[in-house]
Amino acid sequence: MARYLVTGSTIVNDMLYADGTRKTGFLGGTLYTVNGIRPYTDDLLFITTAGPDFDELYGDYYRKNGLSTAGVEIVLPRTQYNVVEYNAAGQWWEHSIYGEAFEKEIGLVPEVRAEYILKHADESVKGIYFESRVIEGVWKDLDAIRKAAPNACIQAELSTVDIDDPSLRDAVMALIDKIDMYSVNLPESMTLFGTCSEEESLEKIISLGKPCFFRVGEKGSYMVQDGRAWFAPSVGVGESVDATGCGNCSTGASLYGFCEGRHPLMTAILANLAAGVNASHFGPYPLYTEELRGKLFCQAEEMFTQLLEES
Repeated sequence: MARYLVTGSTIVNDMLYADGTRKTGFLGGTLYTVNGIRPYTDDLLFITTAGPDFDELYGDYYRKNGLSTAGVEIVLPRTQYNVVEYNAAGQWWEHSIYGEAFEKEIGLVPEVRAEYILKHADESVKGIYFESRVIEGVWKDLDAIRKAAPNACIQAELSTVDIDDPSLRDAVMALIDKIDMYSVNLPESMTLFGTCSEEESLEKIISLGKPCFFRVGEKGSYMVQDGRAWFAPSVGVGESVDATGCGNCSTGASLYGFCEGRHPLMTAILANLAAGVNASHFGPYPLYTEELRGKLFCQAEEMFTQLLEES
């Protein structure tokens, strides 16, 4: 069994940027979260849903990077394929290239069900990542998942759609209470907690007493843990060309750092470095190597020493 389980969507994206630039055929979805953990360990499994065209779309990437397909559930007529459109403010929206009829046809089928996770859950699992909305059925079976993987930290990256819906606020807060760690970005935190600044959001997150990976955009991130917020500035590992997926990527890395018992500051540093790798390439980073892993760990240690002294 893998030590880390990442659950979520498999999607291919065509990207339409605010300046009119169009990039097509990018692998997307929760693969970005997988690629937040992979800079630091290969001991993970991606549990997802796809169609019979999965190998055609994702096979080369999986084989090149040594990813297992054991967690891929072929339950859709086609793998999801979306157009993602950005505006000048960085906001985005998406729609299926197959049209509304396809989206209605598949309905809830793309959701990752508890039964898919339970196939791969045991005492050796250290962390499980969820990108599931609060209304998805998998949360009803959280107790069964915890029983199957009693040593696993349960992390959720909260859904913007859920946070933006006032009727779901209580459900979102209840979910935070049920899990072990969550992640939220600055705009989401201000909506969820009714705050007006980064400082106010931090106060609220600390007061909840639940470990949180708090993303504050290009500025960097905080790991909030044990009553304190540890900040690490963002860092690039090359020229930044595309920020798509950096939030998912850094959140995945934060799960790794937390579960490995890293200092909260180191967790934030590892997360920012993983996001920096992701931003250096259009679409998911093409190939993770031991050389890259060693470089990132060395860079993380140097940053940790410097930032800890400054704090």
